[in-house]
Amino acid sequence: MGMPISIDIPSCSDDKIFETIFKWFKQVDERFSPFKKNSELSKYNRGEFSGSELSSDMRDIIESCNRWKEITGGYFSAWYNQEFDPSGYVKGWSIKKAGNLINGLGFKTYCIGAGGDIMACSDGQKEWTIGIQDPGDVKKILKRLSIKNSAVATSGTYERGKHIINPKTCKPADEFMSVSIIGPDIITADVLSTTLFAMGNKGIEFVSKFADYDAVFIAA
Repeated sequence: MGMPISIDIPSCSDDKIFETIFKWFKQVDERFSPFKKNSELSKYNRGEFSGSELSSDMRDIIESCNRWKEITGGYFSAWYNQEFDPSGYVKGWSIKKAGNLINGLGFKTYCIGAGGDIMACSDGQKEWTIGIQDPGDVKKILKRLSIKNSAVATSGTYERGKHIINPKTCKPADEFMSVSIIGPDIITADVLSTTLFAMGNKGIEFVSKFADYDAVFIAA
């Protein structure tokens, strides 16, 4: 997926289980990468697949991205230059699916991290400590969180530069250095972190609509 991925399952010592989960992430990259010529996404954008020929996962992702575009008033958009790129949705989606795989294998306590997004689950005993980086000095931690069965998603400019575009201005968003969202669902947290970063200061009020989610904004 073009990003570091980590998986921690404290009670598991079976390498095959970790191989299964990493294989899932590799499959996601092969199917939904906008950079791979033969991915389902690239073929869809070239018009080689009609709606009925798309996988059920792709159809669900398109539908979900369109729904989030409506919810956010267009600040979350997976359409760029008339091409579909759901990268801002697929990362959280793939993490959640990986968690479902781990649950299906009988493990309830685990932590998955991918490119700044983290889903931490617990059987009720373990608390996971998650650090929010200082975007001005990535060797420092600005805030530590103790979470159970929760997700943290961060969008920022300090690793990939100004890559988040404000769809309203078609220019890179630059009012924040980073936005972190903490809440129960990794997909929602992932979408909101991107959305609020693109919104700029408007995002501070917008996030209040999501009662189960907290935000950490770091101004530019």
